[in-house]
Amino acid sequence: MDAIMLALVAVALANADGRTGLFLSDLLNVRPDRRTIVVVVFGAFLIHALVAAFAGAFANRMIGQGVAQLLVAGAVLSAAAALLWRGSPLADAGAKDARPVMLAGRMLALQFGDRSHFLIGALAATSGAGLWAAAGGMIGWMLAMLPFLAFGPAIADRRAARAIRWGSAAILALWGVRTAMGAFGL
Repeated sequence: MDAIMLALVAVALANADGRTGLFLSDLLNVRPDRRTIVVVVFGAFLIHALVAAFAGAFANRMIGQGVAQLLVAGAVLSAAAALLWRGSPLADAGAKDARPVMLAGRMLALQFGDRSHFLIGALAATSGAGLWAAAGGMIGWMLAMLPFLAFGPAIADRRAARAIRWGSAAILALWGVRTAMGAFGL
């Protein structure tokens, strides 16, 4: 049960910048098939989350807990760095006109290697509870997207959103440093 809460918190903090929420909000505004879009985007995330969770649960049986903790530390620290690195928002120019099957393929490719999935896999590697980690990651991802879906892209430029992003990065950085120190017995 720890895996669900840790994944929920980690993924929610890692997505505080709203990249996916803004992308989904923009996609929902330009396409008429809203239900299909939601099913495709959520399905793509869930498929990647399950793959990461199963890989993490498999790794749990093969690696020691110290190595698994270092994996979590790396995942959390890279998520913190991604929050601070204010790069371009998630974009796919062809997604606006693609047929649903092509859109599903694009979403699978676009979400490959996302920080959320790396966190889910790393947290599943520490506990061995892959499905719980995937469930927690999915809930955390949805919670992180809600404000951006509800209020649109204007919320991302507000001072409070920047403060939440920086605060989330600070929490993730502290979590990563503490986990790395624990892995080395410090």
